[in-house]
Amino acid sequence: MARKWSYWTKNKLQILGDYVPAFNKASARSSERLYLDLMAGQPENEERYTGKVIDGSPRRVLAADPGFTQHVFFELPANAARLKAVLDIEFPGKEFEVIPGDSNLEIDAALKALEPIKWAPAFAFIDQQAAEVWWETLVKIARFKGVRARTKPELWLLMSPTMTVKGVSRRGTNSAAFRERVTRLYGTRNWLNIQEARETSVITADQYREEMTNFMRFRLAEALGYKYTNRIPMRMENGTTIYDMVFASDHYVGDKIMSHLYAKAAEREPAMQREARRLAKMDREHKAGTEGLFEIPASAEPEVSGAILWRPEPYWNPAEREWWTERD
Repeated sequence: MARKWSYWTKNKLQILGDYVPAFNKASARSSERLYLDLMAGQPENEERYTGKVIDGSPRRVLAADPGFTQHVFFELPANAARLKAVLDIEFPGKEFEVIPGDSNLEIDAALKALEPIKWAPAFAFIDQQAAEVWWETLVKIARFKGVRARTKPELWLLMSPTMTVKGVSRRGTNSAAFRERVTRLYGTRNWLNIQEARETSVITADQYREEMTNFMRFRLAEALGYKYTNRIPMRMENGTTIYDMVFASDHYVGDKIMSHLYAKAAEREPAMQREARRLAKMDREHKAGTEGLFEIPASAEPEVSGAILWRPEPYWNPAEREWWTERD
């Protein structure tokens, strides 16, 4: 059954759809270009309230022109067969593989099979919910091309501190198990400094989200050596950041392109928020049987001339916080 997605997912996937051809144009001299999708999902889902189809990442990436030459999609066994069947029909001339199973467990075999083209420009999309990917998986991808490679595979990773704090707040063994998942995501227990700072009200909820996302950027840059990292917050209708997209690259062109697309996404966001509120109100009125009593105008495009809605910001060293202690 198709999942119902909100506007922030649509905005995220539009960034992906715009970045793929730009990446491949910039890499046009290479005879091979590799795409990894660690949590591919379904080929399509529905937009909340309207029911319109929103193409998922596999369909968008395979339809890109110019596109990648090799594609590897990881998806859980329950959904992998249908995903492959749909993609086989829609993209008969494309080189791709759908691997059923947890990408953290299947990544070694997948990368081994790709060794003949490990020199190729590569991009990995990690569209997790909260803390599904393992740090060791990110390490394997980052080091796939070897230590002498000038650039590592680019990473585009969803980080959701909002979902993380919900999981950590569960009672009993569920909380402990989720904390271990988060530790595996960061590859260190040092994230618990941020968690404890929030639990003791040393930092606010907004600061918690910023610190948790920054810590991943810090790890990607300092532990894995990525030259550029950026993040863009994806916000709900009320302005609350529901998750961040974190981008890591070694090439200034990739950083320049993604920064441009992040800025465009920020320009789209206000109108998308207003439209989401309008549709939500219509839905509530329909359920209450009061629709049609008042006209609800469609949202207009936002006036953004002269406004700076997003700008790149450097990461910081979290160990400089006074509440930080090394745990590993």
